Amino acid sequence: MNVVGIIAEFNPFHSGHAHLIHRAKEITGSEYAVAVMNGSFVQRGEPAVFSKYDRTRAALEGGADLVLELPVRFGISSAGDFALGGVMALSSLGFVTHLAFGSEEGEIGPFQEAASALSQESEEFRRILSRSLREGLPYPAARARALAETSSVPPSLQEQPNNILGVEYCLALKKLRSPLIPVTIPRTGMGYHDTASTDGAAQAAHPSATALRERICQAGTPHLTLEDFGSALDYALLADTDLSRYKDISPDLAGRIRRSLPDHRTIQELIEHCRTRAFTDGRIRRGLMQCLLGITDAAPSMPYLRLLGLRKEPAEKGVSPLLSQTPDSCQILSRLAADVKKLTPGALSLFQQDLFASELYRQTWCRKYGVHLPNEYQHSPVIIAQWRH
Repeated sequence: MNVVGIIAEFNPFHSGHAHLIHRAKEITGSEYAVAVMNGSFVQRGEPAVFSKYDRTRAALEGGADLVLELPVRFGISSAGDFALGGVMALSSLGFVTHLAFGSEEGEIGPFQEAASALSQESEEFRRILSRSLREGLPYPAARARALAETSSVPPSLQEQPNNILGVEYCLALKKLRSPLIPVTIPRTGMGYHDTASTDGAAQAAHPSATALRERICQAGTPHLTLEDFGSALDYALLADTDLSRYKDISPDLAGRIRRSLPDHRTIQELIEHCRTRAFTDGRIRRGLMQCLLGITDAAPSMPYLRLLGLRKEPAEKGVSPLLSQTPDSCQILSRLAADVKKLTPGALSLFQQDLFASELYRQTWCRKYGVHLPNEYQHSPVIIAQWRH
């Protein structure tokens, strides 16, 4: 039986995501789709606009059969580590057969070619990469230049957001020697960063997550932003004497943050003060959040996965029995009070980081909107009853 895996943020979940899930099932002949999703914070170093449970419910209603949480160490990281964590998570389950992702390219061949070139870097590739970094290019741009000058990979593969992630997914499959079969679904509708479209039909059918987040802000719909964590971020940055120990903060960036701390009024101002050609907004945001959450490196393994939700079907049917096939090396956390006691000390240390991130998000939401939300131990996985015809 085929089971397709998808790595996503669903921030927020929209019709384009539903299209991806349904097409992925069709193309791979899969009966079930498993989503590995960021929790409370997303890859570009910001809080998710809605809680992970709201996004899980939307994903289940939109066609996913099982949603698992990507540990925060991988979730707030560079594209390469984000992809590595997602592929590691899907591979660790033991029953996922395919990996599907959306792309602007729409064909899998170029992604596999790029991954092969990057996994076997030539001397010429490394020379161009080093020269580009010395010139002040950020690493992704420097690597893209080296790849473009040493291979026949289309430049667009290193320029469009979904294409960039697609390359990282295929590279992660090679690094991990994962048996997952990659497939890509052509992206339709609005572009990744578009907030407006000249094609009214495309905009109505598949708006971008960027456009939806903008509409959420304009409409005053309850949501969280990076500025809501401003005081906590300021405290974490002031209290820490060695910012360069965090994953995406180099000594140079650490110095820029230190010099900018006394004068900023908002987190966005701090980011603007630190921005250079080498330090993009995304990298700075990730570094700030890594400091707040204590993320110093990526975990070398996937010892557990948190169950966020699933479709429930008649006994002995559906995705639930698949979870029993997961190897002992990756524990599925569904009942925290009981399951956390079974974690090894190393796995428990990783989980406590996830727990802190979730609780910080929950408390910030409660203070902003004056509501009480259940904590992680009180919140059960989202379950949607589903009878297939």
